[in-house]
Amino acid sequence: MATNENLDLIHHMYDALNSQDLDAHHGFWTEDMIWHGPPGFGDIHGVEGFTNDVLKPFYATFPDYHVVNEIEVASGDWVAATGILTGTPQDEWLGVPATGKPIVMRFSDFWRVDNDKLAENWVMVDNLGVMQQLADAEAKPWSADRKQIYMTPEEPSSGPENIDLVHRMVDALNATDVDAQDEYWTEDMIWHGPPGFGDIHGIEAFKGEVLGRFFSAFPDFHGEFEIELADDNWVVGTGVVTGTHLGDWFNIPPTGKRMEMRYSDFWRIEDGRLAENWVMIDHVGVLEQLGVDPLEIRW
Repeated sequence: MATNENLDLIHHMYDALNSQDLDAHHGFWTEDMIWHGPPGFGDIHGVEGFTNDVLKPFYATFPDYHVVNEIEVASGDWVAATGILTGTPQDEWLGVPATGKPIVMRFSDFWRVDNDKLAENWVMVDNLGVMQQLADAEAKPWSADRKQIYMTPEEPSSGPENIDLVHRMVDALNATDVDAQDEYWTEDMIWHGPPGFGDIHGIEAFKGEVLGRFFSAFPDFHGEFEIELADDNWVVGTGVVTGTHLGDWFNIPPTGKRMEMRYSDFWRIEDGRLAENWVMIDHVGVLEQLGVDPLEIRW
């Protein structure tokens, strides 16, 4: 299936999501599909399990559920996207009672396409941000006002070079070589971080406010890719970061515990350098590994 046809498949599936048409999903997914969900869901096998154990509970909790992709990248048998889900909870979410207050939830998806249907889906959602929106009226959600959708070109040619750029940047991260980052990013780069970080502007701020915090908290920081794809303008990846909690992390004193942090990254390439980066991390999972109640964290 061609790149644009894979994107069309995703778009039709999302139309069914937004119209809450459960029966339509049999036309988009293989019968033995696997949905690799975030904490609280786990792996769901089969399209019946997906519609009954994932979609129905979502629709019951968020009856006005609506999802919009902001960035989309496709290559080969893969499609990746990140965007915004909105809804007004009518039931508790991750143990937090419903407030009737609309919430904004960032997500990322990585789909594997097999014989013109979706066979696997790796999902991340900003559960910590949602929990804090429900628990704290002053909590600031992800921005929901970016509506530009970036599309993959039909025949990308620079994908391998762009992946190599990201690999070299990550190799420098794993070596905790902060100064080397100047080689890979534009000077006015923007890092769109998860709650607790927000948008960081400029390479110097990125090195100090982002990398400094990560390396101080987890000095043996190490990142690995599990899925990656690229086109002429984008590289996207998901995988895990591991490290030992030996320094302050959002006012959590060192615990000495090992942690595994799932992440997703969407990098925009400009003139051979990284210009923007949209980042998600599984904050809830990390806090649970450190023995901390997510609702006790205040940014």
